[in-house]
Amino acid sequence: MSLKNCPSNDPIVRLAALIHDVGKPVVVKGEGESQTFYNHELVSAGIARKLAKNLKFSKKEAERLNILVRWHMFTVDDRQTDSAIRRFVRNVGKENLEDMLALRTGDRLGGGAKETSWRLEEFKKRLGEVQIQPFSVTDLKINGRDVMEILGIPPGPKVGEILSQIFKEVEDQKLKNEREVQLKKVKSLKM
Repeated sequence: MSLKNCPSNDPIVRLAALIHDVGKPVVVKGEGESQTFYNHELVSAGIARKLAKNLKFSKKEAERLNILVRWHMFTVDDRQTDSAIRRFVRNVGKENLEDMLALRTGDRLGGGAKETSWRLEEFKKRLGEVQIQPFSVTDLKINGRDVMEILGIPPGPKVGEILSQIFKEVEDQKLKNEREVQLKKVKSLKM
């Protein structure tokens, strides 16, 4: 039913809708109301990888299918932190978010639920807000060259450690993602 209700016409998304729960029979425990399918998404992703290989998908198509199947059980909770949502975006990839939401819609409708819920709508809103924030060291307004120049150090692991430290502070919203603010922070490390 997920395939029938999936709003995407993309063949990879539709295949993901068809096979995303294929691992459930492998992991099923219990019966009736107490039946569980813990980690079925991991088993399903493994099966999806094999299927993609057998169908001679390109690496990019195979990876996309794997990501959609692997992460389709993402949590939608109003108590999720920005860090948790950023982690989800990093796992799925910005380029796959729309497809993941289409898969979720098909899965919800296929399971008899409404197309959306207030939690899912809030999650979509938060996804938009969080994507404005930096996701990795490369999104900082400074780079390794700036660090080496200010601190007078050669290229090496120390440069990456400093950039990671600054990124962590930006991610935790202790430091703004502004060039001047970050340059000042690097200068403060000179002492």
